[in-house]
Amino acid sequence: MTEGHIVVGVDGSNDARRATTWALSWAKAAGIPVSLIVAEPIPPGRTPDSPGLGEKAQATLDEEIAHFAGAADGVEVSGEVAISHPVTALVNASQSAGAVVVGTHGKGGWKGTLVGSVSGNVAAASHSPTVVLPTGAPGTYDPEGAIVVGYDGSEAASEAAALAIEAAAAEGRVVRLAQADTGVSSPDEPLENQVAELREANPGVEIELISERTQAVELLTDLSRDAAFVVVASAGHGGVPGFLLGSTTRALVQSAQCPVLVLTRRSEKLWPLATS
Repeated sequence: MTEGHIVVGVDGSNDARRATTWALSWAKAAGIPVSLIVAEPIPPGRTPDSPGLGEKAQATLDEEIAHFAGAADGVEVSGEVAISHPVTALVNASQSAGAVVVGTHGKGGWKGTLVGSVSGNVAAASHSPTVVLPTGAPGTYDPEGAIVVGYDGSEAASEAAALAIEAAAAEGRVVRLAQADTGVSSPDEPLENQVAELREANPGVEIELISERTQAVELLTDLSRDAAFVVVASAGHGGVPGFLLGSTTRALVQSAQCPVLVLTRRSEKLWPLATS
């Protein structure tokens, strides 16, 4: 697969198809391919070379590629069947991907809570940025909206902010740094000094600081309504495979009104950017 492509986890569900539609619109803007991954776990008592294993996944993949054949709009679309757990398949694929895109619902092997066991664990362990598409998010990529970053002044949040600013500089976007829960989980005072330094270092980017005492999920959800992405550094920032997402991220992907881009230390790199 091509370096910098977008990987999408698919299973034939409507939610996965919605994630694929969104990913295709992002890939078109970025000028890169999309790879659809269908995973089929190995049932107990069977081995990877057992007869018939993978046939169901291949049928699903063929159906999905046929479904999107007329909607790819010039985007190169490929597919792969993985005989493994979906989390393993997507994390492995993320090693050469620019980003992984997942929905929040699924069927069969993808099924879980609103931020399902697959999407949550992929986001926590991926080698690339992971985009989780909440049910309230638009169905296509937003080329103009702001990039909102959950910001508490920590090293992880500062790295996320730096990447968001780099993306905003390339795409002509506004960056909104959202400092929530001031005096509790973030400093008592707004992080004006840190933001002033960011503005001085990036004079071509409009950087806003929004500081409120409300909970992070409430603030980020509110700001997501006119954003292209909400970027969060997961509480499981060590990037340990299988490390569950923090409670804020889990709640946010249920309530956000735009895609949520999750970073861990393992996945701290710039995501695909729209070409001018």
